[in-house]
Amino acid sequence: MLVPLQKEDFEVVAGWLADPEDHFKVCGNAFGYPLKREVFDAFFVETAGDPNVRLCFKYCVDGRAVGMVHFTRIDRQNDFGHIGVAMVDPTTRSAGYGRAMFAAILKKGFEELNFHRIDLNVFESNPRALKFYQEAFGFKVEGLARDTIKKDGDYQGWYTLSLLRPEWQA
Repeated sequence: MLVPLQKEDFEVVAGWLADPEDHFKVCGNAFGYPLKREVFDAFFVETAGDPNVRLCFKYCVDGRAVGMVHFTRIDRQNDFGHIGVAMVDPTTRSAGYGRAMFAAILKKGFEELNFHRIDLNVFESNPRALKFYQEAFGFKVEGLARDTIKKDGDYQGWYTLSLLRPEWQA
């Protein structure tokens, strides 16, 4: 079940991002490491909740948060939403929660928010995520933005993937 993120969720989310590699795969350089409470509160709670701007959720199973995902860069004129940060509790990986969480966010996007297009980015260094989005949900790779982010003195790119409503319904 998708539930809006609250300030009280900071400790859980920060714990999921405690490993620097996990933090980078999920956040890139957008949020400094380690995640700070004021950044979490400002981005994921205080400026979230507007279906025309940003919606941030935790994914709960049996009342326990096991993941988080959000829509950002929502474009109502063009029926478009971008999935920004998406992650599953590292201790529950490979338990099917990521698949269930993405099924829920896609359903929300296409059915409730009436998006025609949903896209996301995946770093080159995260082939597991790239394969997951393609195989589990049919996301299509649109291209590679080369050398878009710097980590440890090296540059890497990210893939942009998208899914259109007719592809999701198929």
